[in-house]
Amino acid sequence: MISAKQLVLVILLTCTYFVSAGKKQKEIFRFVQLTDTQLGMISKNENSEEEERLYKLAIDEVNKLKPAFVVITGDFVNLRTDTNQIKTFIELTSLFKKKIPVYLIPGNHDVGQKPDKSTLDFYFRFYPTDRFSFAYKCVQFIGINSCLVNSGIEEETVQFNWLKQELNKNTTRKIIFSHHPFFTHHFNEKDSYSNIPFIQRAEYMKLFHSHGVTAIIAGHYHNNAEAQFQDIPMITTSAVGKQLGKANSGFRIIRVYNDSISHSYFELPVE
Repeated sequence: MISAKQLVLVILLTCTYFVSAGKKQKEIFRFVQLTDTQLGMISKNENSEEEERLYKLAIDEVNKLKPAFVVITGDFVNLRTDTNQIKTFIELTSLFKKKIPVYLIPGNHDVGQKPDKSTLDFYFRFYPTDRFSFAYKCVQFIGINSCLVNSGIEEETVQFNWLKQELNKNTTRKIIFSHHPFFTHHFNEKDSYSNIPFIQRAEYMKLFHSHGVTAIIAGHYHNNAEAQFQDIPMITTSAVGKQLGKANSGFRIIRVYNDSISHSYFELPVE
């Protein structure tokens, strides 16, 4: 039979458990991912008025959120050689608050489906880089030019070697950004326009897993999707611009905690 003293101890332990379980994790910081503004896609390059409206809406909402930084994962414009589309994208991007850094990686509509020296040279006339790596509050953020994967050009090998070096850096968590999802629904899915070919997919995912990557965040799909490889979530975000699925235009908010991350898709207000 349980004594009164033991009963009190059980009650105290139970109360402590529920208080701890009910505690919300403290958010350390948040950041935002936007993708596929793709100016000109809706009108088939006649104009980019609707995409500009949506992008401005997205920028307004992001500025209210005051994230630590913004990552835009490619397909800034629909026609990669249209300098008007490019200049409009750059002008609109300058509307983010100055205190919010913006990091860019290209999509296939920015450097070509299979980039080569000429398409990359054209891209670099307007944009300073096609990849990035930085640390923020002990989390490492790496953005790659996924269009180089399976391109067969020298820059593909250069980037892969650079990626391995960056992953070897001593940081507690690592988050990867890519225009293309490595896969959208499951690791073994068939090769398609929407993913990275399986041979390269397997090579990269093995590399990411061996280096403790926390998550991979991508765009390109113009719809939302989530999948997983072992313990690495593959998060695909729908477009700011034209939708090809059930999602509405929007962007993703990622919250970072002491030992985890959470994410949610923010849909732009419908006018």
